[in-house]
Amino acid sequence: MSKRRPYSRMTGVIFWACLGIFSACAHADDLEDYPDQSIRIVVPFPPGGSTDSIARILAEGMSRELGTPVYIDNRPGASTNIGSESVVKARPDGYTLLMGGSTSIANTIFGPKPNFEPREALAPISTVAEVSFVLATNPDAPFTKPSEFLDAVRSEPGKFSVASAQLDTYVEHLKLAASVDILHVPYKGGAYAVTDVMSGQVDSAFALVPVLLPQIKAGKLRAIAVSSSKRLSMTLPDVPTFAESGVDFVSTIWYGLQAPAGLIPERMNKLNKAVRSVVDAPDFAGRLAELGASAGGSSAAAMTQLLDRQQSAWQELARKYPELLQAGK
Repeated sequence: MSKRRPYSRMTGVIFWACLGIFSACAHADDLEDYPDQSIRIVVPFPPGGSTDSIARILAEGMSRELGTPVYIDNRPGASTNIGSESVVKARPDGYTLLMGGSTSIANTIFGPKPNFEPREALAPISTVAEVSFVLATNPDAPFTKPSEFLDAVRSEPGKFSVASAQLDTYVEHLKLAASVDILHVPYKGGAYAVTDVMSGQVDSAFALVPVLLPQIKAGKLRAIAVSSSKRLSMTLPDVPTFAESGVDFVSTIWYGLQAPAGLIPERMNKLNKAVRSVVDAPDFAGRLAELGASAGGSSAAAMTQLLDRQQSAWQELARKYPELLQAGK
């Protein structure tokens, strides 16, 4: 019996060595074969909005980088929860991704609460773009700057209205920061809200810059103020910030690509490399600048840190304005 033990140990060594080689080859094959089918990016907003526009430009570039079709699947509703949850429930194989931002995290604090925990159920891949908000009115409205708009709204509380698409928390934050009583009219998509403001059914629109920029440039809407910390020199250089008018309201949204939690590192790294190759290219930055957005890629770790900071900022906002907790219910 004792003479057989060395052979048994040797057999074990050979077995584990072969298993290691097999595992390494399997990972190599997985990386080489992926992707071997089309990739779907879920956008939790209707077509035509800023998220949709940026996602389509990203998908176009990713298709070239990965050598496979990358298409957009619009799934709006419940303040992005419907589309986001569809990705959470998908297989973590790298073929279903989410074009999202911090909205899901904000929803966990202010509502409507999602049926999942975003920080646990979604894995960050890379940031893509940062976008500011803009407040705009019909060009026939008697306001040309923030102070005139705010004075009018404050003089007749409840008379004026503002439209937005799934931006309830942001609008309520602005109302509290500016100390105004304005009727919020929610829409499922920014394009619908814009149409009603241009027709005069609603007094103003609050949306991300890319949503309203074409109408502003065409003279169909008048930009009143932007939510960035500085003026948008590339797109709306003559439009003041809310801060310039004495309103403590600085707010932007970061967009990024995410996957269902559990995606293997090899596929995560390949997706990150593809996204950053697209986002860091000058032509992508130029196309986003034309929309009113700023391009910016990152590592998965850096995006995780960004989401951490945004979560802390939302929690601090809830402490400062507890009324927002009621507004989101």
